[in-house]
Amino acid sequence: MHLIFLSVLLLTPLLSSAVKENPLFDAYYTSISIKQENQRLDNYAVQLKNSPGSRALIVVYSENEQTASSVKTRARRAVRYLVKTRGLDPARVVMRYDGACKHDEILLYLFFPNEADLPPDTTCLRAE
Repeated sequence: MHLIFLSVLLLTPLLSSAVKENPLFDAYYTSISIKQENQRLDNYAVQLKNSPGSRALIVVYSENEQTASSVKTRARRAVRYLVKTRGLDPARVVMRYDGACKHDEILLYLFFPNEADLPPDTTCLRAE
């Protein structure tokens, strides 16, 4: 009896991570401070480090074409922070700009092995 209970207890985290309904880990507007952003990225990095084989996808939206450059710069800074400060493997952290259609916003996704990335948002204006 104890062996069955222990087996269920040990396998529960593995089973729950395999069936993930929403890969969105966090989302925030770029108007937050760098300190607040770093706190969110620290939590993100801990989750990534505790989940071997997981990958980070940072999706960026700008409010309009004029803010696209600054939003992309902020997202690149987040990637550098995760890699250089938090020690994540750069191959596990990807940034993608999905276009101008929303607020200046950064979305942090966490994907486990064998999970495909979300397709790009095709409703957004692509400001390259």
